[in-house]
Amino acid sequence: MKKIIIVDDSAVLRTTIANALDSVGYEVLTTANGSKELFTYLKNNQKPDVILLDMFFPQESGLDILENIKLYYPTIKVLVITAMNKQSLNKEIMSKGADDILYKPFDMDDLTLTLQKLFL
Repeated sequence: MKKIIIVDDSAVLRTTIANALDSVGYEVLTTANGSKELFTYLKNNQKPDVILLDMFFPQESGLDILENIKLYYPTIKVLVITAMNKQSLNKEIMSKGADDILYKPFDMDDLTLTLQKLFL
């Protein structure tokens, strides 16, 4: 079973995505606190196949979180989920090591297809 960690400060979005992915057979963990809770999971061997990572948090930058994930856990794939579709940000996201970007709002079919591509 593929494991996914959702890192987003929106409780509604986390729950919606978690329920949808759980219903199609993924093991899902969620975190609201950005890097603190995420890196606690990772240090305790809760290593996922994919991290779904938002870019904007009240206390820190998703770009910094992405950079640290790829620095310390380079084999974990990161799918950035963001509402901000700007070419300059997209280039920076990809240069920091994201494996793909999905723009909010998205439907669950788009999410599952993107995840399937990442698992190939």
